[in-house]
Amino acid sequence: MGFWDNVTPQSVESAKDGFKEFQIGDNEAVVRSAIEKVSESGNDMMVITFENDEGGTIKHFIVDGEFKQQKLKQFYIAFGIPFGNMNVDEWLGKRGIVVCKQGKPNNTGNVYNQVSYLRPLLGASTNHQPSQAFQQSIQPPASEVYPEGEFTDDIPF
Repeated sequence: MGFWDNVTPQSVESAKDGFKEFQIGDNEAVVRSAIEKVSESGNDMMVITFENDEGGTIKHFIVDGEFKQQKLKQFYIAFGIPFGNMNVDEWLGKRGIVVCKQGKPNNTGNVYNQVSYLRPLLGASTNHQPSQAFQQSIQPPASEVYPEGEFTDDIPF
């Protein structure tokens, strides 16, 4: 087989366009893959690859450390995944919004956009219910609940 085998004007015309970068701002995307790896500094991390409808991809890194839990929570909420779900196969194909910002120049001087944060699609149900402990923490104590007409205001205005 040679290099030019299977190359026709029609095959070139119907080929997917080249590199599609996620734009700065909101990008609707699906989870394409999620792989556990080790960072250059030796920390465990999850590398999540998102893909937009134009075929562009971008990677999001959740590194074991100070902000791991917050980033996982943001990811779970944005893509409608139940908290604590570690079955990455169930994450694939989930839709959400990847908000991008301009990245810093890499070692070759190229600048690529990077993930800033994740959020749910507008109007999407996240299926996340506050825990019982949280719900109780926002309820006022019974001693502060006044029957109608018995409210007193001690602010001196």
